[in-house]
Amino acid sequence: MNTRRRGRPQSLAPNLAPADTSLSEPIERQVYRSIRRGLMSGLIAPGTVLTGRSLATQLAVSVQPVRDALKRLEADGVLVSRPQSGFFLRDLTVAEYREITEIRQRLEGMAARHAAIDVAPKTIARLRKLNSAMAKLPKPHPKLEQNVDYLAQNFLFHFTIYEEARLPALLAMIENLWMRIGPALHHHPHAFNRTDTMRKHEAIIEALERHDPEGAEAAVAYDLSSAADFIVQHLPDERGVMGTAA
Repeated sequence: MNTRRRGRPQSLAPNLAPADTSLSEPIERQVYRSIRRGLMSGLIAPGTVLTGRSLATQLAVSVQPVRDALKRLEADGVLVSRPQSGFFLRDLTVAEYREITEIRQRLEGMAARHAAIDVAPKTIARLRKLNSAMAKLPKPHPKLEQNVDYLAQNFLFHFTIYEEARLPALLAMIENLWMRIGPALHHHPHAFNRTDTMRKHEAIIEALERHDPEGAEAAVAYDLSSAADFIVQHLPDERGVMGTAA
């Protein structure tokens, strides 16, 4: 049976957690936060079409708060709306990704620097557990998309560090940048080149464990710049031409 609705392409919503109506937090805010987290953690891949109807079903809410959240994300510069076609993830250009990476190196390096000063032993243990879990995840087929579980673990690894800095304003700025770059992380081959990624993460952990602010900042900055070198090879340049980055 043909289930396509006239005038609107069908799309599968990312696997986002349903809203909780028992909470005092407004549904609109929960929906916006859930979609943001999906973007940051790699649940939403490049080229995904997001529609109010499909997301409302996934989040178990009415369509209106979802549409409001999508419009907010459009105002944030993350999504682009097209009449009768939902919202699309806007592709970052090579120049935009490089710019954001430079900003991330400063902000995320600053968070790592502050985290290293008085990082808790339980945080070090959690980071090692996350890094080990990433290494043990099954690798996707080379022709398939990035393993979303791997990207989610990578997100948790980084934000475990940044939350340890205990700087809420800084964390909010980092989250806003991850919201924009999260989908592009699908282009990184770390699911297939895990030894190198695990080694960079271990260098971050070791610097934190030594309570070495400069070392932690440098290790995070190197991890981000190395990832960017791979990712920009799959992004368009200012002319819209793909795969031209050096």
